[in-house]
Amino acid sequence: MRRSPVRPLHPGLLAGGLFALVAAAWSPVRAEVPPVDDAGARALAASLKSGLTRWFPPATEDGEGLGFEWEGEPTVKPAGDHYDVALPRLSAESSEGTRVEFGTVLLTVTPRDGGLFGVSAILPSKIAFQHLDDEEEDYVEVATATFGRQSFTGTWSAPLENLLTVDAAYNDVTVTAAGDTGKVTIGSVTLVQDLKPDGATTFSGPVALAIGAVAATNGTKQEMFKLAGLAVENSYVRADLAKIGALQKLSQKYTAAGKTPTAKEILPMLHGLIGGFSGKVRLTGLSVAGGGETPNISLGQMSFQGGVEDLDQALSTVRFGMEARDFAMTPSMTPPAFTPTAMNLQLSAAKLPNAALWQSFSDLVVAAEAEEKAKEAPPKPAAKDNKKAKTPPPPPAPSAADVAMQKTMAALIEAGTELRLDTVTVDTPATAGNATGALRVAANAPQGVTGGAVILLRGLDAAVKAMQPPPGSQPDPGTQNMLGMVAMLQALGQMTKDDTGAEVRSYKIDMTETGQLLLNGADMAPLLAAANPTPPVEEPPKKSKK
Repeated sequence: MRRSPVRPLHPGLLAGGLFALVAAAWSPVRAEVPPVDDAGARALAASLKSGLTRWFPPATEDGEGLGFEWEGEPTVKPAGDHYDVALPRLSAESSEGTRVEFGTVLLTVTPRDGGLFGVSAILPSKIAFQHLDDEEEDYVEVATATFGRQSFTGTWSAPLENLLTVDAAYNDVTVTAAGDTGKVTIGSVTLVQDLKPDGATTFSGPVALAIGAVAATNGTKQEMFKLAGLAVENSYVRADLAKIGALQKLSQKYTAAGKTPTAKEILPMLHGLIGGFSGKVRLTGLSVAGGGETPNISLGQMSFQGGVEDLDQALSTVRFGMEARDFAMTPSMTPPAFTPTAMNLQLSAAKLPNAALWQSFSDLVVAAEAEEKAKEAPPKPAAKDNKKAKTPPPPPAPSAADVAMQKTMAALIEAGTELRLDTVTVDTPATAGNATGALRVAANAPQGVTGGAVILLRGLDAAVKAMQPPPGSQPDPGTQNMLGMVAMLQALGQMTKDDTGAEVRSYKIDMTETGQLLLNGADMAPLLAAANPTPPVEEPPKKSKK
């Protein structure tokens, strides 16, 4: 059996697509609860049969990504106040030759009023992963995934074609490589979502995913990777589910036709899609076993967070952050005294003019699309050479990117946009440092921005003592370079003391509207010039006189 190219999977998660199918039988919305009877079962089965390939398109000859295959037809049976649904066996295939056999998914669908449906799902207890052999003729099993206890319940909105609530848990998940050459175990996977209406079609609320007790072993049962937990926490503000549903339908329409929507069709649907969102990913208890020249790594905790506020207002704020602590590497690739044990980075951009930025983005996308179409158009015939005097051609028009950049900078200046270094903290066994600052876009400044930062460093004197070699020996080149850098920092900083009496060196950096770069009030231009001297201009050799 040879592999066929497949069509990509477009918007819509597996569960979301299944629930959209079961809900479609009762659209448009009915105020009362639809009866559960044989007629409803037949309507639901017909809707499922016609909609399976819409949400999960089959493989095509010219696509890439994932394609789906259904074996048989869905079965639907009334059972009291709900329907018992068995979907056909499902498999997914990638263009790289990987195939996943999901098997049969069982659903329980309970109609409610207002176009809502309670849905529960049970995945097969075993899912097989396969790959084409070397001759690309047959699939061979490369791994299997098994589930212990599992549960999935949710509330589906038929008019919005979206899940509003989810409460799911999967325990004792195991992925085993063929021939027992390796194994990954996951103690638990939980998913919770709770979106509530805050407008006609907009919803807000949290979505959280947690994965606990992950471990990977090789064929000799040696533990190579361990993770105590992974948590993903998102929160959506004023998400327009009607627009999201319209985007899904447009994507499915073009996918079925083997085409791609134009930018002018997509952009208006993306505008105003969501008012804001925030997200955080947190790892805890990570350890990776090295080997040979690869060190062992352990990390107590690491997190990344970010988000956007007030996208549907005049001005918005974007935030990004990273935190880590209890980092260790054995053997260490840096001096242990200077290996970071804790880090915290928080950045933000405030007073962003939404309308102007969106317009610039739209102009760039439309211009890029037009440029691609122009490249695909047949070349125009060359003009005949005219020997008469020609009018010089006009200078080339500025590119779309240049125009967009000019408009963007003008809008940033008018809004007073700020780039903020909310905090940076780095701790090592020997030293500690932190910094805060901000830059504001300014029209008259030579660099285009004004502002500054304050940096505080602790432990520099102790660090020098820690790096000194034993009496009678010389420091190695790496240590010598480090000592030189620390000495420069000691000379440039203003020394004070904190509440405990420990020495602190401070560095106040200012970028003025006149273009000066100041360090603790002193102009940095001479120091920068000394650090980067201009190479002398070589004169041509003089001719010798005869």
